[in-house]
Formats: sequence, structure tokens, C-alpha cells
Amino acid sequence: MRPVPNVVGVEARLGDLAAMRAALRRAEAEGADWLSFVAPGERLAEEAEMLAAPALPLFDAVFGAIRAPASGTVWRLSRLAFEAPERLPHALLHWWVGEPRFIRRTVLADLLAAGDEGATRIERLFRLWTGARCIKLAAPLAETLVEPLGLDADERRAVLERLAAEPVFLPVRHGETIYRLPYTGRNAGIEREQTRGQFFEAEELSILKERVGPGARVVDVGANTGNHTVFFAGPMRAARVLPFEPAPDTALALSRTVAINRLGNVDLAQLGKGVGAAPGRMRVVASERGGLGAAHLVDDPKGTIEVVRLDDVLTEAPGLLKIDVEGMELEVLAGAEATIRRARPLIFVEIANANTARFLDWLALAGYGIERIFSDKGHANYLIAPRD
Repeated sequence: MRPVPNVVGVEARLGDLAAMRAALRRAEAEGADWLSFVAPGERLAEEAEMLAAPALPLFDAVFGAIRAPASGTVWRLSRLAFEAPERLPHALLHWWVGEPRFIRRTVLADLLAAGDEGATRIERLFRLWTGARCIKLAAPLAETLVEPLGLDADERRAVLERLAAEPVFLPVRHGETIYRLPYTGRNAGIEREQTRGQFFEAEELSILKERVGPGARVVDVGANTGNHTVFFAGPMRAARVLPFEPAPDTALALSRTVAINRLGNVDLAQLGKGVGAAPGRMRVVASERGGLGAAHLVDDPKGTIEVVRLDDVLTEAPGLLKIDVEGMELEVLAGAEATIRRARPLIFVEIANANTARFLDWLALAGYGIERIFSDKGHANYLIAPRD
């Protein structure tokens, strides 16, 4: 017996409204409860119904991987498996989702209800994943003669614009608590780890938690969208966290993150400001690929970003100073000279490889020594502490 006897196969894709309406009419005429979608140039895998059968009682739409018959192998970018709707943007931007290989007739009818005229494939995908129970399997449910295409430029822009207008937050568990971190689609390295349910730089943060302990006052310079700020305020149980993040889009994401996690020990008074060796004005220069983490500041008397010295704005002695500022780390340290001399905080700082010699000179002058090194491409994170 076929695992799914009441299914009708159709050639249609979510971006083709006429084809989907025709498919729905056919399913209704044949009394089918399910439809199986293939796009032009694809065919349903011979074992698709069997592989999808375990998921059909639990879900309304089942997506899968795709295989090239010539090689018999599954296309690598189609292997990602997930069912949480918040993972859809990452799958679209960095993997491959394809068409729903199996979809309930009633769910397709709802999807095509009034108001769908002019909707794009991306809009329908988001509506389907947020309004119905969907799953993406790693099993190959379809075959294709040509390598599938990823998102085109317009589709990629549509995903990013949707994320900006309707933020998505990824669940990250630490112990018994689930925190939520923003998915922007513009923080590839950081968000790759967060989609796996863990904090970015989890090893470093675990070491800091053990080294610093609860109740510390933490200054987070270059806080990005809040990965470290949330960890300091939540799992590390800091008394107070003061983040600095100058880029407007990034700062907005951070403020939303603090709000959704209800972190009352995070002080956003300095959000939107840059940190340097002297007060002034700067402007944000976006990275070539538009990544939030790689944006940097350049001097500009007419710039929209106010730059401050830590020595001028900190009212409490920090126990931990974290710095990640895309090559401006020595300027931040210079502007915190009096604070560091007085408070002698533990410092966790990213140093660009090009700044290593200057950093070693600074260590000698400041009386600090290196405790740990976390090396990466183009830079290293250093945990440093007073030698006295």
C-alpha cells in the first residue's frame, strides 16, 4: 500500500499563482487531501511518499532535499533540516528551501485566499511557515536535472527587508533559561552559531563567566546586536551592563533584544554612540557585503555618530571591559586610560593582526598581561588582566 494514497501530483511553484490555483481545483475535483509540488525541471523522488509519510500526520507542509539523478547525490545546500519558523530566513539566505513537496489541500486553499493577488514566492513562503505547521526534511523528496538556483537579488532583498520590518528572534538555551537573539540576515558568522541554539563565542563567554563571576559591572564596547550583552546580563548575572553600539540599524536590533529578554540590568543610555581616544564625530561605513559586524567608523566632522571617551562617560568602575571595534581597539583603550589605571578591570579585547605590535606596547605600559588567546582569521581575542 502507498504510504500516502490520497495525494495528487502537480507541476507548480509558490511563485506561480495561476498554476497553484489550477492545482487546487484539480485536487478538489479528485477529492485529494494532499498535493505534491514539483517545479519545472523537477520530479518527485520515487521514495518521496515513504520518506515524507512519518511527517504527514504532524505537519501541514513538508519540504525536503533535492537529488541529482546523474550523480545520485543530494545537493549539499538542500540538506538543512528544521521546523522552527524563525529558522526560515537563514535557510533562505544561506541554504535552499525549494517548494513544499507535500501540502494539505486545505492549507493551500487558505494560502490562496482573498488578498493573495500580487504576492511573491517569498511572501507566500513566510505566510505558509508562520501560519501552518511546516517541516524541512534532509531526506531527498525530489530530483532535478540541473543544479537548483538560490535566491535572486530581489528575493534576497525581500527577505532582508522583511527581517528589518518584522524582527525574528532565535531561541538560545543556557541552563534552564531560553534567551532570544535577533536574526538580521546581516551577521553571518554570529548568526550561524545562534541558529544552532548557542551563543556566538560560547567558549570565550563560558571562560569569562567563570573568571568574572556574578555581580560585575560590565562595559560592552562594540556590542553589535547583543550576543555578549545578553550573556553578560543573563547567564553571567552582571549587576549592570553598559553597551556601546554606534551603527543605527545594529543599535535598534540590540535595543529590541534587551526588551524581548526583559533585561533590567542593561543600561541603554550610551546606545548609538561610538567610543574612541577623543570626543568627536564619525560616520558608519558599511562593509562591502553589508554585514553588520564588519561595519566601521571613520572620522567625519559632519558625521551623525557622536564619539566619546570612556573616561568621560563612565560613572562606575567596571569589573570587565569588552572591546570589539573593527580595528579601533587601541583608540578605545587610549580613551579609557584613567579608568583602566584606577579600576584595573579584566579586559576582553579583539585585536586586529595589524595592531598586534601596538597592543604589545600597550600591555607593557598599562601593566597588563595576557591570560588567554583565542585566535581567528585576521584577528585574535585576548583576555588580559592586571599584572599587579
